[in-house]
Amino acid sequence: MMSEQTTKLIELINEGKTCNEICHILNISNKQLFNNLTILQNKGFHYKRKYYSNGAIVYKPIKSNAGLGEFYSKKDISIITSHNEVEINTLDISDLHCGNELERLDLLDRVYNYCIKNNIHIIFLCGDIIDGTYAKGNQNIKDTYYQIEHVIKNFPFEKNILVISTAGDHDFSGLYMNNQDIITMLKNYRHDIIVGNYGNTFVHLKNDTIHLFHKLNGSIFIQNDVAIVYHGHYHKYSVNQKSDGTLHITVPSLSNINQPMPTAIQSTLKFNKGYINEVYLNQIYFGDDDYILNEIKFNISKRNNIPSSSILNEEKEREEIFDDYT
Repeated sequence: MMSEQTTKLIELINEGKTCNEICHILNISNKQLFNNLTILQNKGFHYKRKYYSNGAIVYKPIKSNAGLGEFYSKKDISIITSHNEVEINTLDISDLHCGNELERLDLLDRVYNYCIKNNIHIIFLCGDIIDGTYAKGNQNIKDTYYQIEHVIKNFPFEKNILVISTAGDHDFSGLYMNNQDIITMLKNYRHDIIVGNYGNTFVHLKNDTIHLFHKLNGSIFIQNDVAIVYHGHYHKYSVNQKSDGTLHITVPSLSNINQPMPTAIQSTLKFNKGYINEVYLNQIYFGDDDYILNEIKFNISKRNNIPSSSILNEEKEREEIFDDYT
């Protein structure tokens, strides 16, 4: 027999309540909710997740074979926006190498504090979340199981911030060498950290797509029609705009591996008719204070000169989700 709380949890999900609303009503933490949903999954209850640009998560019951197939596969990620939202800010980080002695979890705390201060709800992470089975330098945590557990327990949490990530070659080494899939572990225990796939992950915002890419041995760079490609792996910051207008951003490491001064990138994405047409980039250094090292602006509107009659990945009927978070 189900407990009264479990019955109420299922009822609230069916009502379309957000993750944070459920936690408030049941007086439980987000971690307790994630654990309860994992227990429900083990009992055969499956829920897909909808992610919103203000950090909200909504669980949707799966009631079809197609939905179940989507649940088990590693799919693209869609971020639902408000109808009136024409600008989105993200903070972009990469190559954390958690488990290496040169990791900088203290800087992750600074990243979250910066996001809270600046009303940023989306963090893009470009892979190598863990150090994996090989390393430059020494590892404080050698086993990939405990590296992932280290991330689950010690990665910062804020109820209105989502981390959208791809998985890198060091993450993949855990699967290849030890059969440990970081994507599944995070999917079960940290719903706020969403990892799309190994190497190539695509994120849909309105009518546009962003590509999070991390080079894997033997993998290929998947060519899609995207506005921006955020690259991990190289540990240094650079920006290059291709002739078709696509912006390629190499995101620096937020560790001390090959990087004496770790930084993050703030991206301001401005939309016109559902497409990204301007991008503002600030490189952020977390010293005694938060410093902007450089600023640059790009116009990518020549990619999207075809008028759009409808805008995707919006949810006009649920504007109250966005109202609750302002």
